[in-house]
Amino acid sequence: MEDLLKSLIYIQQNLTVPKDQFNSFGKFHYRSLESILAALKPLLAEQHCGIRFADEVVEHGSRTFVKTTLTFFNEKGMSLSTTAEAEHSQQKTGMDSAQISGAASSYCHKYCLGALFMIDDAKDADTDSYYQQTQPRKATAQRRTTIKASAPAPVANPRYTAIEKALKECTDIDQLIDLYEQHKNEVEANPDIKSLFSERKRALRVITF
Repeated sequence: MEDLLKSLIYIQQNLTVPKDQFNSFGKFHYRSLESILAALKPLLAEQHCGIRFADEVVEHGSRTFVKTTLTFFNEKGMSLSTTAEAEHSQQKTGMDSAQISGAASSYCHKYCLGALFMIDDAKDADTDSYYQQTQPRKATAQRRTTIKASAPAPVANPRYTAIEKALKECTDIDQLIDLYEQHKNEVEANPDIKSLFSERKRALRVITF
């Protein structure tokens, strides 16, 4: 086990994965699962180690989750593991069941890797999240009031009933960004729909500050 731990420490100290992706709606940079794996593979080869993922479906009460176990092992047969879970929604606008399962699985894979290999998850200095973390609470409250007062009224149109319902089901910024990515082209091409997304985004910021 000592050899495996030495390899783990080495990888933790040398793995660097820049946030090379940009979400134009959320206005933040992020790293993808593909980027993490691309940076990790050379270090695994150097240390004669490997990883494997195993997914399963688990129930917590009436809610369904995808649970991933990430196993880190070396050529001597030593191993250790970590787990992560993500809720498997029954439905998401614009996604079939296979896509929903795939999204939950990818989320778990990414966060298992982040936990095991100590991938830095500090907020970028150019994002709203960083601003929220670093500003005094009093200043944040003032900004919240200003945003709420200046927010335009939602667009009332029966054509957008489905998207309005999907937006209301978004309870945090991550879910909203996920919905935006699913319908990015439609949102950017329709000012009314974009206004609905912007309104929900402002409302969630007020709630989550």
